[in-house]
Amino acid sequence: MPRRIKRNNTIQQLRNAAVHRWYRFVLSYPDHLVSQMISRFGIKKRHTVLDPFVGTGTTLVECKKSGIDSVGIDANPVTAFASRVKTTWDIDLAEFDRRREELLMSVREGLWSIGRQYAHQLSFDDLLPRGQILFDQDVDDENIRRLLPKNWIGEIPLQKTLLVKQAIDALPDDSITDIFRLALAAVVVTDISNLGFGPEVYAAKRRKDADVYGVYAEKLRQIRQDLVQVHGIPNPGRTSVHYGDARQLATLIQGPVDYVITSPPYPNEKDYTRITRLELILLGFISKKSDIRQVKKEMIRSHTRNVYVADDDSDFVSDVPEIQEIAQEIERRRIERGATSGFERLYHRVVTEYFGGMYQALEQLQHVMPSGGKLALVVGDQMSYFRVPIRTARLLSLVACRKLPYAEVETLVWRTRRATATKMDIEEHILILERQ
Repeated sequence: MPRRIKRNNTIQQLRNAAVHRWYRFVLSYPDHLVSQMISRFGIKKRHTVLDPFVGTGTTLVECKKSGIDSVGIDANPVTAFASRVKTTWDIDLAEFDRRREELLMSVREGLWSIGRQYAHQLSFDDLLPRGQILFDQDVDDENIRRLLPKNWIGEIPLQKTLLVKQAIDALPDDSITDIFRLALAAVVVTDISNLGFGPEVYAAKRRKDADVYGVYAEKLRQIRQDLVQVHGIPNPGRTSVHYGDARQLATLIQGPVDYVITSPPYPNEKDYTRITRLELILLGFISKKSDIRQVKKEMIRSHTRNVYVADDDSDFVSDVPEIQEIAQEIERRRIERGATSGFERLYHRVVTEYFGGMYQALEQLQHVMPSGGKLALVVGDQMSYFRVPIRTARLLSLVACRKLPYAEVETLVWRTRRATATKMDIEEHILILERQ
């Protein structure tokens, strides 16, 4: 029976949010969870921590604050970029201040003057920044518009955002400019766009206009304040961030790594490229649908929108009966209910492809983690597919311990959440494994 992790509702809730608040991801886990694992494992400054699903860098930032070296990997270019920016602290504050003031001054008058009559002067082509393109670009304004779901951002807020973005792209392409880019992406999502987040991202109440100058200036002020604070940390940990597929992590990093603290995706129909779609476009990582497909193919198959005909990760767990039985039960219920949509037909495949992908990530990890290394995997149970229970932590433990050189140390319950679709309480766990 999993033990419930104890929470410190005073000290941990009051932990400093410096740097974490630069850019947050709706599905990220809290910083205090990382600090608890650092303490629980007894991680010291001589150790190295890996987060192969780094997201927005929560693990890396906490390690850096504690003087611990860390490495991150992520297949989403937005979150890999955010993690790299949030762990780059050797910023010349005088130069940051000078550029920040020049940037704000250069856009102030234009932002104040933008109205509906100005909306035609900029286009979606202007969303492509200098130096940030990952893929070959065949830019077409109409293609770009198709990438953004309807009503995600109003026309006037968009024009104001583009004005700031153009000013940023005229700056030297360096760490300070990357901070300016990330700050704009952050406020676009929270304060400028129409986005809301339930279990899914959606268009909320429309904003006809937004105080782009005010929210952006405040974000830069917060970042500057945080930089002053982290500059006072003696000997912060070293960090590196890699954009890539965790299923190939041994080709991305050399190791050795002593510990892993991470929250991989789990089969729950959360499309990470949709949740970060606005940022993917704003930061220039995608300009057409084929770019989205390219990003998705680098990700663990955790939802029906990133499962492809040629996928064969499931082969790695074909001999795990517990996983096969779940997939078969999902397919049985689909047939019983007469559910015939393309997505419903893929539900059972998501399960086998997901655990097969996680097998590969764990198999790769063994090549860079010596015996005795420990892993903390934050995952949640699921009932997304016709209410068939998927005990994610338990099944990952079976895969790791039965097929690979890992042993389960313990499974902790760290929170319980109410599933939106089923109205049932679902547990989320921290699965702790040890490399044998």
